[in-house]
Amino acid sequence: MATYDLSFDPNDVGSDLVVECWISQGPRAKDSSFDPVPGTWLFVGDDEGPPLRARVTRRSGNRVWVQVALSAELDAVV
Repeated sequence: MATYDLSFDPNDVGSDLVVECWISQGPRAKDSSFDPVPGTWLFVGDDEGPPLRARVTRRSGNRVWVQVALSAELDAVV
């Protein structure tokens, strides 16, 4: 089983950290119990870096928009 729920393209992440994902193109495409709704926390990945936490902001059928959460280290002001 994949270590993340949805696939995403890091080049498509907007300045607001929101990215569109497609359930049918992700590792859980055949999982009929996978039903993300706004507010759901899950993991997104691209097979090149570690999975990132993300919160579902919107869904329209097969398309899901998530906002990638920055890690505490990245959020820290130095």
